[in-house]
Amino acid sequence: MPLSFTGLSLFEAYVEKVMRAYDACGMAVAIVDQGQPVQELFYGFRDREQKLPINQDTIFGLASVTKSFTCLAILHLAQQGKIDLDAPVSQYNPSFHNTHREKPVLVRHLMNHTGSFWPVKRKTVEPLARKMGLWGSGMDLAYSIPFSQAAVQEVCAGLDAQTMPLGMPGEYFSYSNDGFGLLSDIIRTQGGEDTYANYMKKHVLQPLGMSRSGCGFLPPAGDSNAAVLYEKRDGRLLITRDYHDNAFVMMGGGAMKSTIRDMERYLLLFLRHGDPLLSRPGIGYRYGLSVSELAGHPVYGHGGSLTGVSSAISFCPDAGSGVVVLCNTSGVPATSVAEAAMLWCLGQNPSPSSPKACSPWPWSLQQKACGRYVCAEGSEIEMTMNGGEMEVLSSGIPHSYRFSEPGILFLRSKMTWSDLTVFSDSAGEIFAVRYGGRMLARV
Repeated sequence: MPLSFTGLSLFEAYVEKVMRAYDACGMAVAIVDQGQPVQELFYGFRDREQKLPINQDTIFGLASVTKSFTCLAILHLAQQGKIDLDAPVSQYNPSFHNTHREKPVLVRHLMNHTGSFWPVKRKTVEPLARKMGLWGSGMDLAYSIPFSQAAVQEVCAGLDAQTMPLGMPGEYFSYSNDGFGLLSDIIRTQGGEDTYANYMKKHVLQPLGMSRSGCGFLPPAGDSNAAVLYEKRDGRLLITRDYHDNAFVMMGGGAMKSTIRDMERYLLLFLRHGDPLLSRPGIGYRYGLSVSELAGHPVYGHGGSLTGVSSAISFCPDAGSGVVVLCNTSGVPATSVAEAAMLWCLGQNPSPSSPKACSPWPWSLQQKACGRYVCAEGSEIEMTMNGGEMEVLSSGIPHSYRFSEPGILFLRSKMTWSDLTVFSDSAGEIFAVRYGGRMLARV
């Protein structure tokens, strides 16, 4: 349907509010509809200091939006008979020994974040590159065969070291960047190319005409139309160390960089032709995409966040509409902006709604949930009773919240709401919460 001018005004007011609240330096938004781009909007700057504008060819990071590209490649290899989604991961990743697990982790489990992995401390590029003598060599590590081989061994060792897996493979959803790292190594070893980055370039990006996209660390720094990356630390907005800052050792979970023009082509792949990524119905996480319902329609999407990167895609095959949001500042809720744009596409008020208030959890459940929950990635949740009311702290900071159904609530942070779910074992004891998609263990 045509985009309304009223919707444009409301959407831009929402974007401006987000940019002020999160001190976002620059943002690009594109909307495709009925097989073609129909709207491109640019806010702020790709370089705040020099006041350089953003356009459709400005390079941004995609962060975890990369995961949909990884699953796209895996499914295409499966269609060619080169991999089996129901095969054990260890069949393709000999460095992964499936240690301490009663059943094998399958390729399909990795694609859905159900590999039974607790979150682990992020393994980043710089320490491994220094250990190998590659740091500062001028080599683009995304295309280094020795680095790729060493990275998978390091990631597998960390996953095999978990002596108490998170249930059985397939039982619990818990977001795992390392699981997608293993997928990128399957692509490397089974796809006929020497690195994941080369496979994606030759078999995904080039066929789609995405000429300014790639996984390399070095090209953006040498490009005259690449966004400078910003992060707020101790109240100050600082320029980051480009794409090496906090980057994962394995590329499949977040290494892709792209532009608005290229991402429009990517969205049209799904809206014009469909794809195996869309073959599994139902709400939840499926093959590198989250599936939700918005204004009565199934909507697919994914967000991304890394140092100096906030990103999101969202598309609705029923309506023929898709959205991409790219931002060069850490911590900006790009997924909320994408949701607002999709609401506009669906003829709704382009402002994400807050979760409705529900009755409090039963008193006994509130008391049982009280405790401290942590994960190795750094997140921490604490629930306590304070003056007869439950208090919820995230990383030591109290957050307002709204109860949902028993065992689920929503925490508020500035302009966004995030769901928190408690999980009980067979004895009825709460052993974990899931927040930000990750399972946090009770300690």
